[in-house]
Amino acid sequence: MVVTQNKPDNLGVLMINFSPVVREGLQAILAKDEKLKVLGDVPDEHQAIDHIKKANEEGKAVHVVLTESRSGKLDGVQATKLIKEEFPGVVVLVLAENPNDSYVIDAIHAGASGYIFLKDISPEALRQSIHRAVEGAAQVSTSVMRAAVENLILNGQKTLAERTTEAAHLTHREVDVLRLMGNGDSNKVIADTLGISLDTAKKHVRNVIDKMQARSRTHAAIIAAQAGIVGKPITPIIAQEKSDAGFLD
Repeated sequence: MVVTQNKPDNLGVLMINFSPVVREGLQAILAKDEKLKVLGDVPDEHQAIDHIKKANEEGKAVHVVLTESRSGKLDGVQATKLIKEEFPGVVVLVLAENPNDSYVIDAIHAGASGYIFLKDISPEALRQSIHRAVEGAAQVSTSVMRAAVENLILNGQKTLAERTTEAAHLTHREVDVLRLMGNGDSNKVIADTLGISLDTAKKHVRNVIDKMQARSRTHAAIIAAQAGIVGKPITPIIAQEKSDAGFLD
């Protein structure tokens, strides 16, 4: 059932971390609709939240946020979750270039109003999708939904540990860190085991806690132990200088 919301005359649109080519393309597409106003493009979800707050204070409300499923260091699912927690009324649409992207279900659970495969949609349809999403209609491309269903079937065959780490969208390095946290290892032991600096280890621990929505380090360790995410890291130890440079961290 579609619930129609009170729709403002003009919709403020904020974009997060799109590549220059995609960003310019989206700006050109949205510019064709005089009721869609692009208010900016920010690098991550934290700056998006700051931008939305400032825009609201200046009377230029952000109604729609466009983000990618994953781009560089950006995790669109995590971005969606944080934005919806802070601004429940803001519509988030996740755009994807990969037709087999498995993030669709997680994105919807995080609060996204739509998940759109860019190669599957025309400029006019994209503009209309934004309007319909603000009105309360879910926007999910058929090809993406099909891939999501296939992914659900595949997930049913995975272990609890695999499902837990994938649900939190942990990187391979963060899974290694979580394994050691599940063992009760300190930041220093984690750093020594993985061959990374103490500061890098602390950063990974914070990221793991945030992504798993754990209340504390201990809570994250308990979740890891319950899911069977314990033991030695599954990725090889790398050189200190490469780790600190961020090649695999």
